[in-house]
Amino acid sequence: MDTSERTKVKTTTGARALIDALLREGVDHVFGIPGTQNLAVIDALRDTPQIRFILTRHEQGAAFMAYGFARASKRPAVVTATEGPGVTNLVTAIAAAYRGFVPVISVCGVQESSMRERDATQDMDQVPFMRPITKWAYSIPNVRKVQESVRKAFRVALTEPQGPAHIEASSEILLEHTAVEPIEPAAYRNTVPPSCDSAQLDQAFALLTRAERPVFVVGRGVLNEAATGAMAALAERTGIPVAALQYSPDAFPSTHALALGPLGRNGFGSANRTVPKADVIVAIGAHFDVFSTMYKYGIFSEQAKIIHHSAAPGQIGIVFPVALGVTGSTASFIAGLAERTARAGQRWNWVDVAKARADWEVELQADVRPGAEPIQSQFVAHMIRKVLPRDGIVVVDAGNGGKHVRSYFKSYEPGTFMCIDDWASVGGALPIALGAKLARPGRPVLCAGGDMGVMCNFGELETAVRENIPVVCVVFNDQGLGNERAFQQEHYGGRIYATDYQNPDFGALARVFGAHGEQVRKPGELGGALERAFASGKPAVIDVLIDQKTLAPVVYKG
Repeated sequence: MDTSERTKVKTTTGARALIDALLREGVDHVFGIPGTQNLAVIDALRDTPQIRFILTRHEQGAAFMAYGFARASKRPAVVTATEGPGVTNLVTAIAAAYRGFVPVISVCGVQESSMRERDATQDMDQVPFMRPITKWAYSIPNVRKVQESVRKAFRVALTEPQGPAHIEASSEILLEHTAVEPIEPAAYRNTVPPSCDSAQLDQAFALLTRAERPVFVVGRGVLNEAATGAMAALAERTGIPVAALQYSPDAFPSTHALALGPLGRNGFGSANRTVPKADVIVAIGAHFDVFSTMYKYGIFSEQAKIIHHSAAPGQIGIVFPVALGVTGSTASFIAGLAERTARAGQRWNWVDVAKARADWEVELQADVRPGAEPIQSQFVAHMIRKVLPRDGIVVVDAGNGGKHVRSYFKSYEPGTFMCIDDWASVGGALPIALGAKLARPGRPVLCAGGDMGVMCNFGELETAVRENIPVVCVVFNDQGLGNERAFQQEHYGGRIYATDYQNPDFGALARVFGAHGEQVRKPGELGGALERAFASGKPAVIDVLIDQKTLAPVVYKG
């Protein structure tokens, strides 16, 4: 072999290089819709059996599926769309990923350079459009930057706080050839989160030892690092009760002897009535927001000393000042406190957790009313928890139906609950559930939402049937916008307007798609319908006609 052959550089197309970079990151699913400017990516995927491409019926559905896949798998997920309307259709779900700290990578097309700014069809300046709802948005200028851009997108998306990134390229760039850069992830991003500083842990422990009424508040950081078991051991060692933020109720099993349940506007009364009495709050892997913890709801006492741990320094002190902020991995924070408390041997027993939870359960069950007609939303939520297996995943939409499910959801295992209430966009539950099922095919998956939300992305039921993704969708069908109707009743003198409409029979509509579908009008029919839906082995829709007047319990009103 002569010198020229030995030094010959291996090249490939930009699109092939992009897909190979995704493979090195472990990507095995891509969601999206083909269009003129991302066809090069689609063509490269055709020759990549390691990646399953899920063709969806709307780009919003694709991005929500990526959201669900990323949440359930704890890995970044990829969505692709063409330029212009393809990108704008992604926005709601990408914004939800941004607010929810979910690593979704959007790989999109853009108009060819010779056509830009000449009124070409679908041409728009997409990067400024995407920048406010992503951690990084970038238009790839030439084929030599393709692989570097993929690497940066993953590095940014996985750096705390995690979140979405957007990259785009035109077909002319993706069809050009470039040198292959087989660089593995460990060479361009940190794959091990840094540990907490020992001095900060000492300070946290010193504050904790002086507490008379301490409480742990846990968030998604515990889930992200699979630290629920370690958290339970810390609670048991110290006797300190644990509340989970309402967006991550599965971060700590609500059936544990020291579990107060989810904390927040629609959380458990056992948590919302105990935490205000705490003099020291140790927040672990927690992102605070208005509905979970704001003073106006009386959930946190302004006199309490707050030790706030977060893997992302920028999250500390956003809502209110803290006595101590600690950064580093969640696992190292729990381990550091566990080591120090074990040496000290100090224990607390300031609240009867079992009684607090039992009192709240009595209140909840009083509203279930299994024989009431029309069907009460509380009963539907109760039956969902009763029928769903302990390891089943529930995805709740924003709106009244999802809030009911949250209020009645007892978590047994981590990774069994998802919601998008931190963005509060209705319509995401069904596609998020599909993504979650693809990530966790061995687990039952159920999504629940109101009729408006389910209708938003109901077309993805065809995707579920075609791709054989068996999720169960429960529709809280009150023929209108329940929350808004209640606000009109309470704050606008009962002037009900533009909050009522007519629905199809969602069960019958599901059968048209080839899914299992039933409509439930009487409470006695619900349990059997849910069991048949899971037993069908198909995508399924259970349309439950509910009482318009039942609203989710709000323990604190702002």
